[in-house]
Formats: sequence, structure tokens, C-alpha cells
Amino acid sequence: MLRISDFSILSQLSTKMLRHYADIDLLPPGFIDESTGYRYYYEHQLAVANKINMLKTMGLSLHLIKKILYEYDEDIHLMKFLNMQAAQLQEEINEKQDKILLINSMIKHLNAQKESSKYTVTAKKIPQRRVIYLRAQIKQYQDETLLWKRLSMIVHGQNVRLSYPHFNITVFYEEDVQNQRIDIEVQKCISGDYENLQEANIKIEKEQTVASFIYEGNYNKLSEVNETLARWILDNDYELNGSPFNIYHISPEEANEAANLLTEICFPIKKKTNIIG
Repeated sequence: MLRISDFSILSQLSTKMLRHYADIDLLPPGFIDESTGYRYYYEHQLAVANKINMLKTMGLSLHLIKKILYEYDEDIHLMKFLNMQAAQLQEEINEKQDKILLINSMIKHLNAQKESSKYTVTAKKIPQRRVIYLRAQIKQYQDETLLWKRLSMIVHGQNVRLSYPHFNITVFYEEDVQNQRIDIEVQKCISGDYENLQEANIKIEKEQTVASFIYEGNYNKLSEVNETLARWILDNDYELNGSPFNIYHISPEEANEAANLLTEICFPIKKKTNIIG
């Protein structure tokens, strides 16, 4: 038999740990001398101690190790249990990898937000204006150009006088998702009254307070700009107050290339009303 100090050296378990294992009945000493209180271990218990160390290295709790030692005493049973443990750990690894993907996706999103933070949003007033307009439902946003061509033909054909300063505006109403149609209206600011304007009409647009952003170049980052505008509206205690619209200071018809486009994106807003209930 081995004294506890010798068993400690051979098993690489401290005497304090061996006493703890004895207290929880995980690895009790083989013999205790009643007259001296000395603890002794059998040599074959070294194999048990090695198994405990191995299972601890796998991350198993002492409670579970004790269960394994007493309920899976045969190697065939232990192998089945370890296979189950390996499968469970692999499942946890897969779950952690999925979480890592979500975290990396969020980091990418936050970096995009950081990039979009360079966008400057301002609150401003768009003055009252008289406009000639065409409103239609189109299948895709590219068809907006067709409306502008029709409106320009009417303006030139009827010698409609444009106002100064002049705005070319597209208003975006709610999409008809069911029929896959986009409801838009194109407007030109004008002076005077006119008749016989074919399908075009004239109306007065009232002054509007808007969250405004001046966007240069092509429209490949419009979704980021719209997200920035929406966040600015919420952060500054505003709410939407009408359909969004674009003011084309340099429109696709006027620009030689997409990099020269200059668009003012406007979201009509008003201060939130605090309802006391």
C-alpha cells in the first residue's frame, strides 16, 4: 500500500485534493489506520486517479466523473458514454460557431453604421411651391425616367414657365405590394396657371419640414442613407409626417455620368406629440 504522500506524488493529485475526493466518496483511501489516522491507498487506485485526471481534463464535473466511475465501470459502457459526450460537445461547438457568425455579422453591420455616420442629416424647411405633376404606378424604379420624359414633353409643349429656384421632385408613396406596383409622383416647380395639360395636373404643395441629406453620385448606397435618416429622426424625437421625396439638383438627365448626380433625400417630419394618459 502507498501512504497518501506517496500516492499524491504518483497520481499528481495534492493531498488536499485527495482528502476532498475522499470526502465526496470519489476516491476514498483503501485503508485508514484508526490509531494514527494515516491514509493509505492501493496501487491499483492509481489507475482510478489517472482516469479521474483524464476526465477532468475533458471538462467533466466531479459529480459526473463519480457517476462515470460507478455506473460505467466497464470500458464498453464508458466508451458509449464518451461517444455521447463527444457528440454533445460537437453540437455545442456548432452552436458556438453559429454564434460567432452572428457576432461577426453584427460587427460588420456596426462597421457599416460607423461608415454611414459620416453622413450629415439636417432639419430644414422646403418652401411652399406650385407644381405641375404626373402620378402613376410603375413596375420598377427605373421606369421613373419614363414619367420624367412625359412630364418634360408636356412642359415644353405647353410653354410652362418654371419657377426659380426650381425643383425637380419625385414623391414616393406606399408600394402596392400585392400588385407589385410602385406609386410615385414626379413634380416640377412652376409659375402661373395653365390649362389643357393632358394627363398632368397643377397643385400647391405646402411648406414642409424635412430631414434632409445631400447625396452625391450613383445610388448604390441609398439603403445606408435611408437607414441613417431613419435613425436620425428617432434620435432627435421626430416622427414621419408624409411621404418621402427626392429633390434632383442634378438629375440623371442632366449628369454626364453617375458620379455627377446630386440628389437631396427628404423625409417630411414633425416633432413627436407626447400623449399624457
